[in-house]
Amino acid sequence: MKTKRLILFVIVFSTLSLISFGQTKRALIFAIGNYPEESGWPTIASIRDDSLIQKALQDQKFQDIKVVQDKGATVSGIKNSLNDLISRSNPGDVVVIHFSSHGEQVEDLDGNKPDGLEESIVSYEAKQPPYGTEPTKEEVLKLREGYFLDNMFGTYVDKLRAKLGKNGDVIIFLDLCYAGTGTRGIAKVRGGKPPLVSRGFYSHKHAITDDNKAVMVLPYESNMASYVVIGAARANEADNETFDDNKHNIGPLSYAVSRVFATLDAGMTYRSLFARIQSIINEKLPQQHPVLSGNGQDRKLFAGNFVVQKPYILIDKIIGNEMSLKGGKFAGLDAGAKVALYPAGTNNPGLSKPLATGTITKAELYNADAHLDTNPGLKQAALGWVFITEQVFKTDPLNVTIANNVAAVSTRGKPSSAFSQNEIIRIQKALKSLPGVKLSNRPDINISRGKGTMVDSIIISSTGVTFDTIANASSDTAGLKNKIRAYIQYCFLRDMNVTDPEAKLEVKLLPVANGIPDTTYTHLNDTSFNVGDKFMIWVNNKSRKNLYVNILDMQPNGTINAILPNSSERIFADDLIVPGGSSFTFKKYTIVLGPPCGKEILKIFACPDKIDLEDIANTRGEATRGNLHPFEMLVKKSYSSRSVPGQNISNTNGSSYNLYFDIKPNR
Repeated sequence: MKTKRLILFVIVFSTLSLISFGQTKRALIFAIGNYPEESGWPTIASIRDDSLIQKALQDQKFQDIKVVQDKGATVSGIKNSLNDLISRSNPGDVVVIHFSSHGEQVEDLDGNKPDGLEESIVSYEAKQPPYGTEPTKEEVLKLREGYFLDNMFGTYVDKLRAKLGKNGDVIIFLDLCYAGTGTRGIAKVRGGKPPLVSRGFYSHKHAITDDNKAVMVLPYESNMASYVVIGAARANEADNETFDDNKHNIGPLSYAVSRVFATLDAGMTYRSLFARIQSIINEKLPQQHPVLSGNGQDRKLFAGNFVVQKPYILIDKIIGNEMSLKGGKFAGLDAGAKVALYPAGTNNPGLSKPLATGTITKAELYNADAHLDTNPGLKQAALGWVFITEQVFKTDPLNVTIANNVAAVSTRGKPSSAFSQNEIIRIQKALKSLPGVKLSNRPDINISRGKGTMVDSIIISSTGVTFDTIANASSDTAGLKNKIRAYIQYCFLRDMNVTDPEAKLEVKLLPVANGIPDTTYTHLNDTSFNVGDKFMIWVNNKSRKNLYVNILDMQPNGTINAILPNSSERIFADDLIVPGGSSFTFKKYTIVLGPPCGKEILKIFACPDKIDLEDIANTRGEATRGNLHPFEMLVKKSYSSRSVPGQNISNTNGSSYNLYFDIKPNR
């Protein structure tokens, strides 16, 4: 019997060892530089990138590295290589995909992109239309066949992530342009061509993709491998070649990756990796801005654990001990707030000593100036991150009363249960620990003991409507505090109206019948709908700026849901840019109304910078991605306190407003 147990133990241990140590590091490198002369695409130094990346990956113990160059990297060649990579990959593997090539935007002929443009990789067979000509849609459709479109790429990456499973890891490097509309300097440019569009495209008020649009749109599912995408430049920037240490032309991202991979630190995350890559590219090309996206940013390199990234503020400029920050009053950085400066890539500032500490001396809504107590010696803004150590907000308290139910009578003619003095003390103690909450005789809300066996209630004083219930407010004080926070956040968002004259976005709800939206319908505030009604969302950008749109749904019972973005419908923050002067209907997203009935609010956010409120809303403020846009930080902060005055806030970088409608029972 002991022998059998020992054999079984050896088998189990061997199996676990295979699971633990069977991970393979794989890489697929595409290097497309020697384009045919007739293609219209100039030669670039992608083959030199290939050797640099191979060496960098070999130093990190990548065992399976395959390279596809030039003629092998047609669209079909790219597809075949990706299929081969997927077929030989196993669950838990780490996979790097690197592209060095030209990049281009092409016309979206499916009508799925609000800006009308789709990013692509320029394959070896891709061709530009003859110089000075405007191709027809038919000609564009034919030319598109030589471009490896981002949606196509995303499909293959989805398959790879599914094959690798939740323990796998995908890293994508893209050393190419995405929407360069011009070049700077004399360096060779990896793209830089005007978008490939048909004649009449711009008369439809489409515009060049906004500069903060992410590199590639990919979904997030819990059973799939995490991923990160690092691009060499923003979507409207050219990717300029630079020089390596031997003065040879080289792709800036490839050069930076090779430099950073030579000195990786234990425990480094992809966000920290990107910070180092960014600083190297900025040193070579100060006007070029690399881009990071993906859901694995806070994972340790090569399938490591996820770490909690504390929110930080980016530095705009730093000279000596004076710096300008990309965050202001909305982030709690009003005059007098305290900050600490750490090296870029710091996950938890509490575990190390800051380079310097400082105080906010001047603040606007979205930017602030700080004076540091010492000169940290930073030569680039990208080398440092700022963490807030003491926020300054102007707050209005939420007034709460614990209702007195002693006079209520039960069915037996005796006084019904009421909060005892000890229960009241417990509730008061819990409420006093909440920032921005004040016990008052002139309340915004009442906490009321349920009669008999009924649950306790949180009642809105002005209307008498029950906001929420809780089984026992005095014993479940943690649950009570969560519900009070939910009410604070609901009121905060409801009352927050931000006006930017340069960010005018109109939103309408279009009724849907037989799958077709009624584009003639005019939706005004306080329109009524019935349970079961269907509609689509129409947006119209009435300003000159390209604007990103986010929409939150605020239900009558205080529940807040994300409408746009909506990853379950495969509508991501990167897709939600609406070019200036254009309109768009989200025809692939039909919303069906359901209970609860009552006054519903769509909270509309419009901003020239990309924002993503989905995770923050769906996780009740728990989601954190490190550097948050002020709108995102404002929404996140509202879950924990009555952070800033919300009504009629003057703004210079985005707008928010309410769209009201009633939901009635379907009779």
